[in-house]
Amino acid sequence: MKKKQIIGISIAILIIIGSMFMPAMGDVSQIGMRTIGMLAAFLILLVTESLPVVVISLVFCALMPLLGVTPSFGAALSGYSEPIVFFTLASFGIAAALTKIPLSQRILRVLLKAFGNNTEQVMLSMMVCCALLSSIVSNVPTCAIFMALALDFVKLYKNEEDRRKTARAFMIAIPVASMIGGMITPAGSSINLLAIGQLEKHAGVSISFVQWMLAGTPLAIIMIPFAWFLMCKIYKPAPLTRQQVLDFIDNMGIPDKMDSKERKVCVITIIMLALWILSSWVPAINVMVVAMLGCCVMFLPGVDVLDVDTFLRENSWDAFFLVGSVISIAGAMIDNGVSAAIANAIPQLGVSLPILLAFTAVLIFLTLIVIPVASSMIPIMAVPLIAIATNAGADPALIMMAAALCAGNCYLLPLDTVPLITYAKGYYSMTDMAKSTLFLQIAMVILSAIWLPIVGALF
Repeated sequence: MKKKQIIGISIAILIIIGSMFMPAMGDVSQIGMRTIGMLAAFLILLVTESLPVVVISLVFCALMPLLGVTPSFGAALSGYSEPIVFFTLASFGIAAALTKIPLSQRILRVLLKAFGNNTEQVMLSMMVCCALLSSIVSNVPTCAIFMALALDFVKLYKNEEDRRKTARAFMIAIPVASMIGGMITPAGSSINLLAIGQLEKHAGVSISFVQWMLAGTPLAIIMIPFAWFLMCKIYKPAPLTRQQVLDFIDNMGIPDKMDSKERKVCVITIIMLALWILSSWVPAINVMVVAMLGCCVMFLPGVDVLDVDTFLRENSWDAFFLVGSVISIAGAMIDNGVSAAIANAIPQLGVSLPILLAFTAVLIFLTLIVIPVASSMIPIMAVPLIAIATNAGADPALIMMAAALCAGNCYLLPLDTVPLITYAKGYYSMTDMAKSTLFLQIAMVILSAIWLPIVGALF
């Protein structure tokens, strides 16, 4: 066991033991303090990677009733009954089907032939493709797909220094593009659907698929080229000639014609997207149900795109257990009065809607520094954020949308699941990412404050 893991486990144990003896503080009861301690220990173990994510998630489900944070083991597992947990499974299943066909590479090839005159344009093409794919499937497998493409691309460099410098730019650009693309639709990120679910649960307000697209798409259209500009200026990828780009295209090994499986996946994906859009006017159509059924169709005889072994192997069980446990802990925080105490601690803001939205965006980004696991942010902060909106006389849907869009852009440091995929390749340091992404988060604060009030008026 590494020193970092031992330290993480030791700190987590000390936090849990300490929280057992903490008295009530202000509006937070003794059980509430114990719940906060459990959340802090949970996050410490995740950030230090002291144990596998699945193990951490299961251990804390067992600890919650044992330490009195939940009244029963069933209550500790309540997060696993939320639809978003099974949407996560379906999303990775759809992503697994897409990885079996060269659709993303086919789109990339078209863009490279049209615009890939140099390294910078290749990066832009990859970022655009990455964002588009991430709008309909989870950004985690999307990031993994395009990371593999980028690593193949940088092999064109014969000079080691040029290769590493360019790889650094691509390894930062791809997770950023994946997370920006996740803003486009509710299906683009589990964080979006968490926000919608929490809004319906605690405020009785819903956001339709088209309404979300109306908010997220323009932001992504602005953020992708801005992110690309920053990556080129700050990380300065080494140049390549047009001929070298064409050599990369030739070596991609994509068949000229689609086979039957690729056509089937395209048809199923188009139908799912059409149903998702139609759900904005037909309440009976549920976004998560469509994803679940769409994933199941991939298994049907005659379709045969997915099999059980592939589904189980390619699914992110870390994400499944993490989301379920996070929702359970968030539920305990609500039941034990912690969320209400946070809401009471935040001053009532009698300010205009743009300033309120900017405050929400800054609050989320600052909290992400302390709690760098984006999926935990929305269920924990939902009640306080809805209270802020209610006290200010603002639409809670806009506040929750701002929170989700900003939580989805969790890339100041490579600690969230998506940037960790490329960070693990060793091409950039912990602080390299912030050189560009700090400006992206500032841009998100400004854009949210300007655009979301306009969207609210259109709603």
